[in-house]
This record gives sequence, C-alpha cells and structure tokens, in this order.
Amino acid sequence: MYVGSQVLMKNYDQYLLNLGYSIEELVDKASDCLLKHIEHYQNICLFCGPGNNGADGLSLAIKLFHQQKDVFVYIFQDEHLSSANYAYLQQCYQETINVILLDETALDDMRKQIKVADVIIDAMFGFGLNSSPRGLYQAVIEEINCLYDKEVIAIDIPTGLNCNTGKPYQSVICATQTITLSALKDGFLNPESQSFTGKVHLEKLDVSDVSYAVGLFELIDFKYASHLIKERLFDGYKGLYGHIGMITGCQNYKGASLLSTKAAVYSGSGIVTVLTCQEIIDSLTVYCPEVTTVLRPPILRKEDIEKYNALLIGSGLGLDLDAYRYVIDVFSLSHQPLVIDGDALTILSSNLNLLKKTKRTIILTPHMGEFKRLCDFHNNDDILSVARDFAKEWGIILVLKGPYTIVTDGENSYRVMAGNKAMSSGGMGDVLAGIITSLLGQNYTALNAALLAVYIHGYAGDELAKNAYTVLPSQLIKKIPEVMFKLKSNQK
Repeated sequence: MYVGSQVLMKNYDQYLLNLGYSIEELVDKASDCLLKHIEHYQNICLFCGPGNNGADGLSLAIKLFHQQKDVFVYIFQDEHLSSANYAYLQQCYQETINVILLDETALDDMRKQIKVADVIIDAMFGFGLNSSPRGLYQAVIEEINCLYDKEVIAIDIPTGLNCNTGKPYQSVICATQTITLSALKDGFLNPESQSFTGKVHLEKLDVSDVSYAVGLFELIDFKYASHLIKERLFDGYKGLYGHIGMITGCQNYKGASLLSTKAAVYSGSGIVTVLTCQEIIDSLTVYCPEVTTVLRPPILRKEDIEKYNALLIGSGLGLDLDAYRYVIDVFSLSHQPLVIDGDALTILSSNLNLLKKTKRTIILTPHMGEFKRLCDFHNNDDILSVARDFAKEWGIILVLKGPYTIVTDGENSYRVMAGNKAMSSGGMGDVLAGIITSLLGQNYTALNAALLAVYIHGYAGDELAKNAYTVLPSQLIKKIPEVMFKLKSNQK
C-alpha cells in the first residue's frame, strides 16, 4: 500500500496522462471504483466542484442515473471548469439528470432535498485545495455538517481537509466515509483526520501501476518488516554478527551513549565497542557489561576505526572542538557504513560537503528540528518530497524521525507504520541509532537495516504503550529481542 502527498498525487495523475490515458478516461475509471460504494442507495445528492474531483462526481451521477437511481446534482457556478468537468456536465444535461446550479436562491430547496437523501456525495474539491472553502462552498459545507444522522461520502478527500497534514483548513466536510483513489493521502496518517474522513476505503484505478515510478511512499507494516529479519544460524558465533564501533558520549552527555550502546547489544550485534571517555567507560561496566570499550584518543587514527563492520557517531558526542574533529576525521579515515546521529548531525549541518566526498553508505537520523538545520525548507512545504529530494541530492539514506517515520534513499521511499506519542522522550533517538548500527554490522543492506530498525523501535514502543502513558528508552531496549523474535516467528 502506498501513500502520497499533494505534490506526489499530482505527479501521479500527470504520469498517467503522459502514458497516454486521457483525463476523461481516468475520470471514467475513477467513477467505476466509486460506483460499488454508492449503488445500494436510492436517493443520492452529489455536490460537484469545477475541477476533476467534480468530474468524478458527475461521471458517477451518470452511472447511478442509468441504474434508475434518484440523482440530484448540485453544481457550483464557475466559469473555470476543467475539460473533463465540462464534458461530463454536458453529458448530464443530455441525459436529463437533475442538475441544479447552486446560488443563494437555491439554498432553501437544497436544504429540503439533502434532508430526504439517503446519501450525500462530496465531490467539491480534491487533494489540490490549498485554503479554506469560502462563500457558497462554506455555506453548503455548514448545511451538510448540520445533518448529523446522514451518510456523507467524500470522493478522494473531504473538502477542506489538508492533504498533507490531515488538519482542516477551516470549513471542512465531516464525512462518514471517504473513498480515496490510487493511494492513501499523507494526511490520513494523522489520526485526527478520522474525525473528517470517517472510514477510509482505498480504491485502485484500472490503470498501469506507476506508484513506484512517481515516488509514492510505501507503507511498512508488521508483515513487511517480518520478511526483512534474518535467521540466527545454528552454528553462528559473535564474529558472524558483526563488530561495530560507536563513537559516542562525552563527559557532559553520558546517557545517550549508554542507551545507544545497550540498544545495539540487544539488537543482536556480535561485538560492540564504544570509543568514549573514561566516565562513560566506568558506567558501561555496570549498565551494559556485554560491551567492550576503548578510551577515545584526542585525535582519531585510521587504525582506531578500521576494524569495525559499521560505525555510529553522534549520540551525546557534544559540540566542542574535539567533537567537530571526530566527525571530520571519521569521514576521512573510515570506509564502513556510517550512521550519523544527534550532535554529529548538528556538526554535519555546517559541513554538508563531507557527504559528497565519500562513496560508502551513510544513514542520517534527524528529527524534524535537526533536519531543518540540514535542509532549508518551510513548515508548509511538502515534507515527503523534501525528504526524498534531500536524500537523492546528497546520496544518503534519510531516516526522518517523527510520526510514521520517513525512510528514503531518494529512489525508494517509505513510511513506517509503528511508533506512538508515548515515545516522546529524550533518548529515543539514541536507541534507534544503536539498532540501525547493529543491523548494519550484521550485514543487512543499509535500506533494510534502516527500515527494520525503525519498525522494531516503533513496534516495541507500541507494545509498551498498551499499558503505559509514557514509554522510556531504557524500557524499550529490553523489549527489542522479544519484538525481533515475533517478527522472525511470523515468517512463512
């Protein structure tokens, strides 16, 4: 299953047009998908706007009319009809369907009709809306929303709902069902959107599948993640499961290093070595005795890091001059797959060209605040496109942490369906960085390591949140082996 933002869904439609489909053909296929959800109603009111969403409604009205339904089409007077809208509107007139041009004088009759209708269809605006409906549109929305016991079905997305955020602009249709076409809209991942969408049904048009080609984001669930996890071999040994190096922590920030280290151990690493300061070494002997430690020298040498299968730099590293030097030296001295987290991301933000000087796998794990330091974008920008384009430009894998974390390498893009608001706690990102690094060291491909780690992390948090208001990183770490066992047991 795929999810798309406003920009990506526009690209999807355009891609189909470029393949040779006509817009009228696509509208006809869309109404075919819609028909099965509506045909069991008899008295049907459709509200159609001037664009292609309205054309979907008009095409649907014609097919319902052919089934001897009582069809009433309310269309807003607008001089700027899309070509498909105009074509299907003319057909409605030719079929002698009840088409009512909406203006102030028609509102009273409209109120009477929608009260006796079995269902109301919202085909006013699709995902392209960028502001709150106003004027007559707003008046109609308010009238429909007053019918608390009426079935209201939105085509593709309720009018007035932001496609990218799932938040209302202002006036918004409160649908009981939404029949969304081709892919879920990104805003539907926001649970608050359910107040406006009702139950969401996804319908795929009978067209070529271009989801991957246009860059839609694939949804990662338990079943998908379970196919990523590897078997532990009967004759496996610690050397087989990777030796990872973690350049983390400083005297002022000990916890981040401890959490990332223990998460790596619990994720199945064969050997975990932490290059850190003496204070953290002393703590690790108690907190996680399974790790090995090295007192981090003031200046890294190639021989200090060349033996590891994967490296993590960041978690609690600090922002002093030594930390800057460590980040720069890791780029120049190492060749392994590299995870960059926490303070190292801040340091990297002023040295982004380091990414262009290396050809190995690099995974960045910013939260939204850290990502804003790495990438110049605005809050209202299409974050899916921004994330994908950033990863492609810099040749990295981006793990953009947040609700339904984004994972993309610029070509393959995903939203991970795990994690919850109870996990909003300092140190969660350090745990995730440790899991990713552990899987890299176990010879997972970089993209699979990122996807699986994010899912393990989120699912463990989901399990704990079933009986907890908050989930602590230290609690989550203990859940990692159990979650990995569940995923492996689900393979068939």
